[in-house]
Order: sequence, then C-alpha cells, then structure tokens
Amino acid sequence: MKIGLIQTRGIGDIIIAAPIAYYFIHQGHEVFWPVDSRFYAAVQAAFPEIRFILINKEETGDATLAYFYSQPLAELIAFGCDSIRSLYSYLSDLDIVDQKLAKSLKFDEYKYAITGVPFDQKWKLMVNRNLEREQALFDRLDIRGEYLVMHEQGSNFKLDIRLPEDMLLDYQVVRISELSDNPFDWIGVIDRASVFVCVDSCFANLAEQLNLCERKYLFLRSDIRTTPVFKNNWQFR
Repeated sequence: MKIGLIQTRGIGDIIIAAPIAYYFIHQGHEVFWPVDSRFYAAVQAAFPEIRFILINKEETGDATLAYFYSQPLAELIAFGCDSIRSLYSYLSDLDIVDQKLAKSLKFDEYKYAITGVPFDQKWKLMVNRNLEREQALFDRLDIRGEYLVMHEQGSNFKLDIRLPEDMLLDYQVVRISELSDNPFDWIGVIDRASVFVCVDSCFANLAEQLNLCERKYLFLRSDIRTTPVFKNNWQFR
C-alpha cells in the first residue's frame, strides 16, 4: 500500500511522528509525506526511506488551510495513496479530527492512536546521521573539555535560562545556534555533552527519542495536552 501522512510542519512534530512512517515501511508499505519546503532537505536526509513531498508556503500561504491540509491532501491523492492519515489533533475550520481522542490524549499520543501504531514505537526513532557534518559542527564550536549544551529558543518563543553558578564554573557553555540550519547536525554535540539544558522543542524530542546525554534538564512551556510524553531521565523545570 501507499500510505500518506499529513503533518506539514514543524521539525519537532516530524521527529515525533517519523517512527509512525517507519512502522508502516517495515510492514512493506510506501509512505508519502508532504512537508514545508524549508524542512525538506533536512528531513529527507535524516529519514531517506520516507517519500517527502515539498509544500511551498509561497504558493499556499503560510499557516493557511491549503498549507496545512488541502495541498498536502491533493499531493497525496496525486501520488495514488491508498490510505491517508492526518496527524493533527487540532486544525481550526476543518472537521477531520477525532475529537474523543484529541480531548483524551496528548498530541503525540494522538498521532500514534489515529494511525493505529503502538505508542512505544515513538522511542524507536531511526535517524540517518551525517557524522561528517556532526563532527564539523563540533569542531567549529571549539569545545575544550567538559561542556554543557543549552537551547533556549523554540519556533515562536524564547526563554532566558539562568544557569546555577556551579554549572558555569564546571562546564564550558555551548548554545545551540544558527551555526547549522539542520537540527540533526547537533545530535553528536548533544550526545557528547555532560549536561543538556533545553526548552521543549525539536532538540528536546531528539534527546528524548534517541536518549541522548545522560543528564538532562527540560524547561516546560505548554500545558499538558500540548506537551509531548517525556519518559527518560529528565529533570523538569
């Protein structure tokens, strides 16, 4: 079968849901997935077995019904998908959400429930890592000895995190920045860190689903329904 998934953005949601696609792929299906063109190169390299399709916000408008749903649906129909699953637990002005599931589950649980994929698959994330790019980024950061990685900014917010004095004395502080426009390049930096301090974001999802770094601090920003499930050894703030 050809299976289509609808989730145009963002990187964090795609990381959360990528194991859904691989669950179907391992059953012998093809998976097609329209995504924002800004993310296309990064996610196609990270998840090469998924057939990603470009959605250009210049054509659909940003955050429009065409961007989130209508154009992705049209693309999946054009590719001949036998089954199309929308992963949104909320989408205004369109009655495509299973309200009972959406009101009862967190948004990441919803994605798995609506597709019939066991939720424990979320922690079987497989990323095609580019070790050369990871090392090149590591080298550019001029890391010397023990270090701490910080990520304070999400797609639409920023949090001013104040580190305890002892952390500032014990570790070199490395901030995730625009040195790379590919979030997957930071996997090696996060995994080799002594401490990872972050807000709820795509980097937190990578650290959670790949179990990166042993000592992790997560600064929460959303209510329970829009915060994904974190079950690794996080300390919450």
